[in-house]
Amino acid sequence: MVKYQQTLKSIHTQLGRGADLPVFSASLNRIQELSRSPEGDAMVLAMAILKDASLSAKLLRIANTPEFNRGIGKVAVISRAVILLGFNRIKNLSISLKLIENFNDAHPDSGLEKLLLRAFLNASMARELAAKAGIRDIEETFLCGLLFNLGEIIVSSTMPDVYKKMCAAKALGKQSWSSIQLSELGGQFSDIGQDLAQSWGFPPTVVKTMDEMTAGKSDKLVYDQHLLISFSHTLIEKVYGEQVHEDNFGLLSDALETRFSLLDQDVEACFDDACKLAANMVEEYGIDLQGLVPVMQETGDPKLDDCIRRTAYFFHSRKQLTQPEGIGVKQPKKKNDSPEKQLNYLNRLAELTAENGAAHTILSQVVEGIKACTSYDRVIFCLYRKAPPMLSMKIAEGESLEGLECFFTEGRPEVDMRLFFHIIKKEMTLLVSDVNEAGWKERLPPAFIKEVNPRGMVIAPLVIRGKVIGLFYADRTAQPLDDTDFTCFNQFAIQAKIALSHRA
Repeated sequence: MVKYQQTLKSIHTQLGRGADLPVFSASLNRIQELSRSPEGDAMVLAMAILKDASLSAKLLRIANTPEFNRGIGKVAVISRAVILLGFNRIKNLSISLKLIENFNDAHPDSGLEKLLLRAFLNASMARELAAKAGIRDIEETFLCGLLFNLGEIIVSSTMPDVYKKMCAAKALGKQSWSSIQLSELGGQFSDIGQDLAQSWGFPPTVVKTMDEMTAGKSDKLVYDQHLLISFSHTLIEKVYGEQVHEDNFGLLSDALETRFSLLDQDVEACFDDACKLAANMVEEYGIDLQGLVPVMQETGDPKLDDCIRRTAYFFHSRKQLTQPEGIGVKQPKKKNDSPEKQLNYLNRLAELTAENGAAHTILSQVVEGIKACTSYDRVIFCLYRKAPPMLSMKIAEGESLEGLECFFTEGRPEVDMRLFFHIIKKEMTLLVSDVNEAGWKERLPPAFIKEVNPRGMVIAPLVIRGKVIGLFYADRTAQPLDDTDFTCFNQFAIQAKIALSHRA
């Protein structure tokens, strides 16, 4: 447990120094808001995408590839791309593009792009399988596949020396990959991926698919998605010779046929389509396709050997025909103006965790840290009471807190608190960058708008081992939220969960 906490602390320290995930860029935060909003339309979403020139150019190019544009004519404007491809597919493509762009920029010589490209290959493969298997939400399956190996990507990015040591140990073949992760990190890649994905506001259904245990305790849809994604991931690992699995490809194919009626030819077609999509993504960024060419090998499994040969031939041929070009205008990254201050607060929280500090002290430090390290005007923690349901403000930093204190108080009508109770129930972070956009003023409680009147806000529930403690709230009163501040908020919220979980 202590080893795992140290790993998370190291990761958050590096993220705080600018190595943060691109899913929290301003453009992607906005796209996620709009894709969840029933009031959003194609034009509003298109305008959000157009604020990122690089993302706009790349999305249009991807939308016009044969794999996406199947006889619908040239897609020349983003709004048409949204209509033709759908909100969720645009969101997923945006996340994929930003993952590759930001990580490849930050670590151009690390080989990290190999993990990222295979994550996209896994997501594409899982989506194609889900479509053939009749899964209800194939776009969510894509997102699940993209994030399935998030923990390994994060460790490779933020702890490169540790990751190289782990890979060297794996190459020796004396320990299983799982035992190496436990020894070096104090937990599994899936644990890290789930902790971060949950704190960053991804849906619980997506988070649960990242681990066999949580998927097995969930409903049929989540478990089916996990099986498809695990199969896809295993196939890709086998094709690229990264890991030896006890199950051979033939047995895995039989399992898919039994549960989903997917035949070998269905799997082959899905993998071929996924390879084409991955090639398009690679070419868009001018990344060498060699990273997707598997080493020719004889595994003793005829089906797998044939898949390796076809994959190698496809990417090698595509590499010969393609001359990558650098495309798009890159936007400068915004950096935290006070990384040292933030690090000091996070270190103090780590000390409180080790000392088994009082819950009120931990929560006070979190609220104070968020206010000190961001441009939020007001930061509060509200305590939750179950019977009757109630949220009351207990800890606060900032000015003009009277409206918040008045709203989050005993006796507030249930209709005013319904949104906040829903956020707690779903255990999801709500980010509203600007309440003046996308119909948010119509969706938020009128009393909240009148008494609190934020311009942008973020709300994160605090739930420890199934027990609701309360929620963190931060806002700006005159300006929309900043994506760097949102990242900082999440890092403190994560540390609060770690510290209080340690006490429980």
